[in-house]
Amino acid sequence: MITDASQFFQVPPQARTDPEDEPSRDPSFTIITACRNNAATIEECVQSVARQTLRNVEHVVVDSHSQDDSIERIYASRERLSIVYGSSSDNRFQAWNRGIGQATGDVVGFVNADEVLANPDVLKQVAEAFEHPWTSAVYGDILCVDARNACHVVRQNRLGPATAQKLARGWVPPTSSLFVRKSWYRRIDGFSPGMRTTADYAATLRLFSYPFFNAVYLGEPVIRQRITPPSFRQLRRALIAPREELKALRAAQVGGWHSLVWNRLTRIEQWL
Repeated sequence: MITDASQFFQVPPQARTDPEDEPSRDPSFTIITACRNNAATIEECVQSVARQTLRNVEHVVVDSHSQDDSIERIYASRERLSIVYGSSSDNRFQAWNRGIGQATGDVVGFVNADEVLANPDVLKQVAEAFEHPWTSAVYGDILCVDARNACHVVRQNRLGPATAQKLARGWVPPTSSLFVRKSWYRRIDGFSPGMRTTADYAATLRLFSYPFFNAVYLGEPVIRQRITPPSFRQLRRALIAPREELKALRAAQVGGWHSLVWNRLTRIEQWL
């Protein structure tokens, strides 16, 4: 059983430089996709990364023992990406940790196997925002699209700037809308394997809690996220998530029950 996410990285302590020591050159990107039985959507996800006008992009797909045709569809695009074979016991966050361990880019972003980048210029726009050496992360809006047609936009979730008031209530942008310098993920040892449903929220909360973590709001859509009908698995996660989120809020010294309730209320629109 995995108890420490740092085993995926194998980075010696002396290599963990301060995030603000990043070089001033144009950053390279690594997009990480966790896949398990996503044959219906993985090709579209891969194509959205391959079509980016920014050239210095690496795509790492971590397949956790898919039982459908996912691996065959991924393998068909092997010249455009790197394939990492995970364990059947890996959850999404452990797969992401494996991807970070393989990443060679300066900036890391996560695109789920059923998601696509909003348009071919997304990473180019994000790279321009990273031109300032003090930029730690960049995030943008989310396009919620039809489950069967990613071109059909149902609504746009405008996240807005990260204000002190929002952060004090435990607000952070979703991981799929966020691009972070890799050194920051190494700094926090990635995503905690001890959390079953909210390791992404806990990691982003920790990042945004650093006083010198500087996130830039792009103000443009960066990801297309499919709207799927609620499932039993989602219901089970929804029952577990509040306890884990409260733990993350307290660990980051951001807030308690009031922050948890506020966050839950702001997410109601996702179910409308």
